[in-house]
Amino acid sequence: MNFNTGKPLEDPQCEAQSAIAYLRQGFDAQAFLLLSGPQTEKDPAARFALGLCHLRAGEQDAAIFCFEQALRLIKAIPGSGPGTTENGETYLTLAKKQIEDELYLKPMDGDFCARFPKFAEYMVLLALISVYRQKGMGDQAQKLAAGLTGPAFEAYKNKLREDISHGIS
Repeated sequence: MNFNTGKPLEDPQCEAQSAIAYLRQGFDAQAFLLLSGPQTEKDPAARFALGLCHLRAGEQDAAIFCFEQALRLIKAIPGSGPGTTENGETYLTLAKKQIEDELYLKPMDGDFCARFPKFAEYMVLLALISVYRQKGMGDQAQKLAAGLTGPAFEAYKNKLREDISHGIS
């Protein structure tokens, strides 16, 4: 029985956004079908979402590949250079909570990448760190964590160091 009876959409950006919406709803298989085509190769949010599909399927190496693609695409976005605009205690509190809640393992929209390229980059780094930890690659996880700068990430990096030193994945 074939569950893929629909036709792909004509607009690649619309297709990527539909796939991300499906992924949020738990329709991982359908999202995977839409994200697997060449039409989403230049979309960092789509590459990240495809990595999440692979991660949910237990395919860690494929997830790493997609996350690395997303990271390269995000870094190419104008304005995604070093530094952040973390101002105020409220922003910092909310950013820390997002990290604690592992929102980096949820899909992000394409406009999120364009509006917040540095934080999108950090989300991909956090997702990569998570996969490296799952694979028992603590040294690689710590190397990537060095790229997380700013006060929002200090508690995360400290816990990561502590977990890895105690052999916790």
